[in-house]
Amino acid sequence: MRFFAPAVVGLVALASTARADVELQNDGFVSGDTGGFQAGFVSGEIGASRFVADAPGHQLLKVHLLFGPDAGTFTVTLHVWDDTSGTDAPGSELFAGDFQLMGSSSAVQELDTAAGNVTLTQQFRVGIEFHHDGAPSIARDVDGTIAQDKNYMMAAGVGWVKSSALGLQGDWIIRAVVSGAGSGPDGGATGGPCNGNADCPVGNFCDVANHACTFECRTDDDCGGGSCNSLGQCVGGNDGGGCCQSSSGSSGGILLGLLVLAGLGRRRR
Repeated sequence: MRFFAPAVVGLVALASTARADVELQNDGFVSGDTGGFQAGFVSGEIGASRFVADAPGHQLLKVHLLFGPDAGTFTVTLHVWDDTSGTDAPGSELFAGDFQLMGSSSAVQELDTAAGNVTLTQQFRVGIEFHHDGAPSIARDVDGTIAQDKNYMMAAGVGWVKSSALGLQGDWIIRAVVSGAGSGPDGGATGGPCNGNADCPVGNFCDVANHACTFECRTDDDCGGGSCNSLGQCVGGNDGGGCCQSSSGSSGGILLGLLVLAGLGRRRR
């Protein structure tokens, strides 16, 4: 799904969202704090945060972030992915949209995604892709802590890695505002046509070979020792039980990757 936002996104103060909506965040930033802006990004790279909602089926209404400290107006691409697998690289893309942001050292900015009708999996990832080098950029909090499994980067020449692997500290100040009411796991009929998981109702995934929405499980008991994820897919387990198995992939190239990461860590500091 591709979405184009009109004009320049307005600046907003940090405040509670509407009563029925929920703002998900990993950072500890509060108004008046100083953010650590990461100026080492180059065009095409992405900074991203993983979020876990209380259930699948929420709508993504807004994204809040710091973008600075330098002034000027720049276009960024907001991405949202299914992050159910929990791997460094996210799953299928649920949304992509271009927004214009004006750099600021202190104002929290708001990207309105309500018109995109983005239905979220329970665990999802929100990323900001840059189309310029250096500042202005996203910021991280400076409280000295980081949730290592919630903060990610897609770095040129490396791919997706945890931001802590590049020596960065602090949680990205990226937040997701989601609707307060999620639909149940059987919120839509299966068998509908699809090209990806985003085309299917909550609790279903896309069988891309047949271009049809389907599911394998509703509870962990259906998965032969594995677990049932929010897409109705079995993950893990030994006997399969007709469910899919996930793999961590090949370990080839790890040494080369570590060498590249070491170099990037030095560059970004």
